[in-house]
Amino acid sequence: MKWISRLYIVFVGIILSITTGYGLAAFYPDPKAFVSLETKPYPVIPRSCTETPAQQSSPPCQKYFEDERKYQEEQNAKQEELQKKQEEQRNRSAAYTRTAVFFGITAGAFYAILGLLLLRSSKLVSNGLMLAGVLTAVLTRFLVSLASLGAGVTGSVGADSMAYVQFGVLLLLSVAVIFAGKTVLRDE
Repeated sequence: MKWISRLYIVFVGIILSITTGYGLAAFYPDPKAFVSLETKPYPVIPRSCTETPAQQSSPPCQKYFEDERKYQEEQNAKQEELQKKQEEQRNRSAAYTRTAVFFGITAGAFYAILGLLLLRSSKLVSNGLMLAGVLTAVLTRFLVSLASLGAGVTGSVGADSMAYVQFGVLLLLSVAVIFAGKTVLRDE
């Protein structure tokens, strides 16, 4: 019976930390990632324009060379814009991570405090809540990433209704597990 108690404590810790990760992913989704797919074909210079200096200076060939120069300038400007947008994305991602970890540590502290308050009534539930507090505080970013995997290929624009359903199911499961532990299992 002692192994069931230990298994219960571990299960409560894992299910509550996963529920917290899904809750954060549902109510505070990842920022949308920037993707650049716009490409313009490279201007082709005919071979005849590169054979002799006289042909290179002809007006049709000069137009080809001018088109190539403009293309290079456009590509350089697009590259600079892409780098700016990628930097903005890194900043948004860093801010998101910082906030998500803050929420995770806050939820972990809440679980630990709740575990301390329930110490006298049920040591099993209390130990499970304290383990959930540690796991949640330490693994929040990983759990949010795990919960956000199916949100979209390029990141999520916002949480969809399925994220709320998943969180709700996990929340109900967590409450049921804690209730079952408090009423069925005995402290040893």
